[in-house]
Order: sequence, then structure tokens, then C-alpha cells
Amino acid sequence: MDSDPSDLPSVLQLRISLRGVSPPVWRRVLIPGQVTISQLHRVMQLAMGWNDEHLHRFIIRGWRYGGHRDGALQFFDGTDTLSLAAFGLHEDERFAYVYDFNSWWLHDVRVERRTCNLRSRPIPRCVAGAGGCPPEDAGGPERYMNAMEVHGEHEFLEWIETLREGLIDVDDLRIEADEWLIWLDRRFDRRAADERLQTLAR
Repeated sequence: MDSDPSDLPSVLQLRISLRGVSPPVWRRVLIPGQVTISQLHRVMQLAMGWNDEHLHRFIIRGWRYGGHRDGALQFFDGTDTLSLAAFGLHEDERFAYVYDFNSWWLHDVRVERRTCNLRSRPIPRCVAGAGGCPPEDAGGPERYMNAMEVHGEHEFLEWIETLREGLIDVDDLRIEADEWLIWLDRRFDRRAADERLQTLAR
């Protein structure tokens, strides 16, 4: 006998977009409808590729919600129990998420649709996305975009040319090459993001 869809757990499909960067950086995730604000923060960190090294804040319908750390500014102190479902968000409704108050990485979060968990695959889950997450301490969108210009393909080729000018230390070369890859390889690995999220479903 088939289950009544009304008895199945609700699922929200969210699109998370990072403002102020180009090419666009965004993720599409499926989350349980009863996810708490604290859990949503973890989902966004893992889906985007951040390391959760800084404070954060959600702004939902004009109210601010965020975690706290000793000696830091504190917001609403119920994020471990307050669920996203409590807001009754409609499809296409948006809210904001800010990560790192110094760099001010501002994310637009849109509820794309509400559905039921008709599949056996675990959630949360990342189903689509584009663009690599900026380095954790890139300094915010403006500094990040300026750094992207400094680390463009033309500058990379100039660096390659400098390698012909003298002896090469293999260890130094490896470090410098890894730094260049951070800026040049801006692809999004959906499978890796999904694997990070699966740690929350266990």
C-alpha cells in the first residue's frame, strides 16, 4: 500500500546564492522541513564550502538569528530549537544569511519549492550548483574580485615564464602551484558537497 503523501516528511528545496561575486556562486539543496536554524547554518557551510571559522547571522522577515561564541555579540538564543518550518515560508520567499561580519559574505536564500521526501536517498542533499567557494579569508566580495584579477590566466602564464629564470625548489614550486590552483580552478564539485552534507544525515 502506498504511503499518503501528507504523512511523508516535508522537504524544502533552497537555492543559495553568494552576492557580489562573478562568475556566480550558488547551490541548490534539499533539506528537511523541520530543520532548525542551527542545522541550516551547518548545511549552508558544507554546501558552500566554508569552514565555519567566523560568526554568522540569518535575517528572516526582518528578525536576526545567529549563533554565539564567548565574548561575541549574541543574537536570538533559540536557534537550536527554532525550526525553519515555524516561519511558514512560501515558495519564492527569500531570506538572507551573512557569514563573517568582517568580510560580509552575504547569501540570498530562496525557497524554490516545497515537496515530500518520496525518495529513500538521505537529506540534506546538494543537487546542483556552480562556482567554487571563495577562500575563507579572501576579505569579502570586493577584495576577492580584485584578487581574481591579480590571479588571472595572463598573470599565471607570466609566473610560468619566471620559472625559466633560475633553479626551482620543488617544495616551493608545489606551494606556489597550489596557491595558483585556488584562484584558477573555480569549478564546483557537486559530489564533494553532497558527501560533506551526508555527514549530517548519519
